[in-house]
Amino acid sequence: MSKRNNKSLESARKLMDAFLRNTGVSSEMNITDKRYLWTDAFAVKNLFGLAHQLESKVYHDYAIKLIDGVHNSLGRHRSDDERKGWISGLPEEKGKFHPTIGGLRIGKELPERKEDEHFDESLEWERDGQYFHYITRWINALLQAGKETDEKKYDIWAAELCQAGEHFTDNREGIIRMYWKMSIDLSRPVVTSMGGHDPLEGLLCVESALEKVPEKANDLESFRNKLHTLCAGRDWYTNDALGMGILMLDTARLIMLGRNNKVELVRLLKPEKMLMDCINALKMFTARIYDPARNATERLAFRECGLTLGLRVLSSVDRLFPEVNLNLKEIKNFLPMAEEIENFWLDEKNQQAYTWKDHHNINAISLASSLIARDEVLIFI
Repeated sequence: MSKRNNKSLESARKLMDAFLRNTGVSSEMNITDKRYLWTDAFAVKNLFGLAHQLESKVYHDYAIKLIDGVHNSLGRHRSDDERKGWISGLPEEKGKFHPTIGGLRIGKELPERKEDEHFDESLEWERDGQYFHYITRWINALLQAGKETDEKKYDIWAAELCQAGEHFTDNREGIIRMYWKMSIDLSRPVVTSMGGHDPLEGLLCVESALEKVPEKANDLESFRNKLHTLCAGRDWYTNDALGMGILMLDTARLIMLGRNNKVELVRLLKPEKMLMDCINALKMFTARIYDPARNATERLAFRECGLTLGLRVLSSVDRLFPEVNLNLKEIKNFLPMAEEIENFWLDEKNQQAYTWKDHHNINAISLASSLIARDEVLIFI
């Protein structure tokens, strides 16, 4: 490993150690008090990555502890909710064996909006509920845990979380639609618009879960068919930095799945088309949005580092899967920007900005992910 990468790994380790302390995973704090699904999903992958790179079982064990903490917190109703127990409604003991079958809460500070309560768009960002794009991130984390432990339960939990995801779809009027945010118990949509990449994320998760748990095919067939319909002929282009990063991760995942005889999936999603969507989005971003001279108070680390993570992963696909015939030269041309962004947010001066401090955990985890992906790529696919 190069000196540069040794330094990057040490920076990532420090970021993760601070997160583990601050959220109770490695301290005496109650681990269920500080859970947030998106951040924790990437944290699980980071911890497995550190376990590999440092040859340390400690970080592997922290990843497993974090998974249990998420399920025991976000798989249950909030402490300030009159409802108690598992959000699935299962009895206590049965719920322990199926902690994801009712979905998982976001982990926002404010309780969810009640059905008769006025909708406030800005306030809704702070309210709890379930996000589909957070659920897909946790499905990927669980599938990784299955690989790391060889324990079938993680793959089953991932498949059952896919089943819960079907509640985000609706075709009662003969037209399939997908909701961005649902209530905690999945009984009603809270935000009725659809996330730009939600069907794509969902389909890749379902296909990935079925590789591990093929016996769930009947349970997931309806959802899979709906997602196929929603994905057909879509353009995945986005001008959002984080969205670009996720699209690049999805492109890499599609390439990996395509190697496993997923002919129908590849024909539907077209990795060459997805790659071109990534390239066009990056060209627009660098030409019209990204300004390396911009002050830290005008930037968001977790969005920028989500982009750099995607760049790190997608640009390595030809090294991981040399038999895949995709030209990644244009993607690799953007790698200097990834280096620039990582170095910007590693600067302690920039970490003093309120945009870093106000979103400290998600910023730190996102930066650590990008740094770990310099060498440990496969874990993020």
